[in-house]
Amino acid sequence: MIKTVLLIICGVLLIALIVIVACNVAVMLACKEKKYEKVDTIPHREVGLLLGTCPVGHTGKPNQFFIRRIDATVALWNAGKFDKLLISGGNFPDGFNEPEEMKARLLQHGVPADIFTLDGDGFRTINSIEKTKELFDGKTVTIISQEFHNERALYLAKVKGIDAIAFNAGNTKSRRWRYQMKFRETFARVKAVFECL
Repeated sequence: MIKTVLLIICGVLLIALIVIVACNVAVMLACKEKKYEKVDTIPHREVGLLLGTCPVGHTGKPNQFFIRRIDATVALWNAGKFDKLLISGGNFPDGFNEPEEMKARLLQHGVPADIFTLDGDGFRTINSIEKTKELFDGKTVTIISQEFHNERALYLAKVKGIDAIAFNAGNTKSRRWRYQMKFRETFARVKAVFECL
């Protein structure tokens, strides 16, 4: 009896492992040769998609992911790498309005107000991708976020039929946060694949 139970448990764990690996491989294949890290090498696209995040971290300090995404967007705009910008993130009633916060910071850096489209319903990456499809169907897109996030966003964009590439914003200097985000992302990719299926 115990042996049978152990075999069932091992079988379930093996299947779960196979599913996790398969989903992560699917995401990696979808984003192959579509990521850029240098402004001078990324081609021009009609639309930039800046994925939202909170300006303040859990500790109350400035969120490094937020800062790096703003820096990346400013650099791309100054280099003429996109014409319009969709900022998609969450508008939380009891917290921050991510798109508005990002817009305000970009305006401070000289990015003109008339290029912005704000989407406060981008609580999840798939919501942001679907909004891009809705508003800019047929347009070429550059997704702007950290690499781990861009890879999943590129997978979702491919499934939704969006011609997208991505620019990898700088990462946080915290090794603990990098590992934590990679761990979280492993399972977020499984969820993304099953949602698309």
